[in-house]
Amino acid sequence: MKPYHLSHLAWLIPLALAGLLIQQVSVFYGITNTMEQGELLEANITDFRIKQIAAQTNGYVDLQFLDSTGAERKERLSLHAQHASRLIGANTVEIRYLAGTAYDIVIVKTFEYHRSTVLVNLGVILLSLLVMIPVSIWASRYARRRAAETEAPGGGELRLEFENQPAGKA
Repeated sequence: MKPYHLSHLAWLIPLALAGLLIQQVSVFYGITNTMEQGELLEANITDFRIKQIAAQTNGYVDLQFLDSTGAERKERLSLHAQHASRLIGANTVEIRYLAGTAYDIVIVKTFEYHRSTVLVNLGVILLSLLVMIPVSIWASRYARRRAAETEAPGGGELRLEFENQPAGKA
């Protein structure tokens, strides 16, 4: 295998971006569904932390609430710093809860920001796909073209061979 054959691996980037796109669409529909169909509850904030790790800031909030069946629920939600900053100083928070879904809890106070963040992520992923698909097509065509150029007319591979000349003759 020649190094130019590795150009086909450029397709791994659009494939990974497509996976991210599916995940972000799932998040968007999940939080929207929970916000629209979930029951409105009030949850107590039992713990709240914002962590700074290198250049990344994130946090979590522990919620405790009673669902519609009267069962006590305790959940920990990871939050982006902008989401978490909206909850600083609060002891209770309104949530939408829809049991049995992938995104069963949505904090009402941070929903619009969360939704807009997901929409920005979707836009960036789509823009990246619009750039990377033509690049991947070009890389595959380049690999095929190079493979065709290096093939000999008899189906073998062209090789550059050097003749040994006696020392002293140039």
